[in-house]
Amino acid sequence: VSFSEEMADKVRQLHEHFDADGDGYLSFEEIRSLQLLTSGADMPPDQYVMVCRALGCHPTKGISLEALRLTYASEGTDIDEDYRKVFPKGKKAKDESKSSVKNEDEDDVIEVGEGGVDISP
Repeated sequence: VSFSEEMADKVRQLHEHFDADGDGYLSFEEIRSLQLLTSGADMPPDQYVMVCRALGCHPTKGISLEALRLTYASEGTDIDEDYRKVFPKGKKAKDESKSSVKNEDEDDVIEVGEGGVDISP
């Protein structure tokens, strides 16, 4: 895995983590959450509008994955540092943890009946 592929994957995981509604774009509240967690700084609405315009995104739609990649490709940003703040050691990104939890739970779940009623201990 090249550095650029690793960086792109980390940006994708951050984008997916904060894209609460799953529409593929980071709205004002979603990007604000990312910024608060990674830098501790709040983002006023007018700053969000300026960021969207600078990245070629429409503020009502939000910041795309590609636009977030451009942000992290610019000087003064550190995807590794932000990634560690969002996913501290021992924690995994959404898609990774889902699959590992799913595999662990599969062995312990006992379902019976037509509707698959869970009678696990």
